Amino acid sequence: MSKVDSNFALKVQDMFSTKSLFKQCVQAIAFKNNFQYVTVKSNKEVMILQCAIEHCKWSLRASCCIHGDRSLWVLTRFDSEHTSGSELSTLKDIVHFIRAEHGLNISYQKAWCAREAALDNIRRSPEDSYKMLPRFAYILELNNQVYLQYTCSVVEYKVDTDSRFLYFFMSLSASISGWQHCCPVISIDGTSLKNKYDDTLLSASTPDANDQIFPLAFCVVDYENDFSWTWFCN
Repeated sequence: MSKVDSNFALKVQDMFSTKSLFKQCVQAIAFKNNFQYVTVKSNKEVMILQCAIEHCKWSLRASCCIHGDRSLWVLTRFDSEHTSGSELSTLKDIVHFIRAEHGLNISYQKAWCAREAALDNIRRSPEDSYKMLPRFAYILELNNQVYLQYTCSVVEYKVDTDSRFLYFFMSLSASISGWQHCCPVISIDGTSLKNKYDDTLLSASTPDANDQIFPLAFCVVDYENDFSWTWFCN
C-alpha cells in the first residue's frame, strides 16, 4: 500500500511501503470508527498498538521485513474486535455482567446508580458543567476578539436572583462574519436536550450561497417559553 484510503480495511499480511503510512492508515481507521489507541512498542523493527480502553481486545502488530531490494511494513497480527463500551450499554447488560463475573445479584436501581456514577467520572456531573459556563464564556470571548476586519463573538450568560442558570447565548465570529454571504432568511428552532434538567437548545440558521445550512447562533435555556425566545431573539 502506498497511500491512505479512508475505506481501507486492515487485515493480516497487508503490506505498507513505510512505517509512517501504516500509522496514517491506523489513525484514519480509528477516526472513522471513533476510538483511540495507544502505542505499546515502537522501534525500527516492530510496532504494537492497542485500544486505549482497558481490557479491550483490539490490538495489532506490524513488523518491518525485507521484500526484494526494499523494506516493507507487514501487519502480522490483528484483533479487530472491540470488547468494551457496547457490552455494558444497558441496565440489563450490567446486571448480567455482575452476575456472570462476580456471582452477585443486583437490582436495576443499583445498576442505574452505578452507571450514573461511572458517567459522572467520565463526563463530570451536570452541576459541574453549569459551573464552568462563566469560565467557558470568558475564554471564548478572550480567544475570539476583534481581529482586523473580523467581528468578535457574542457570548451572554444570565442567571436568576438566586444565581441559578437561566440562559446561555453564543454566536461565534465566523457565523457573524459569514452572515453577509448568506441568503437574507433566518430560521429559528428549538429542541429538548437529553440531560438531567431537560433544558432546551434554541438555534438560528440560514441557507448559505451553496444552499447549505449555516449556523448563526445558539442558546441554551431552562424552558422554551415566550421569555426565553424573546431573550434569544433580542
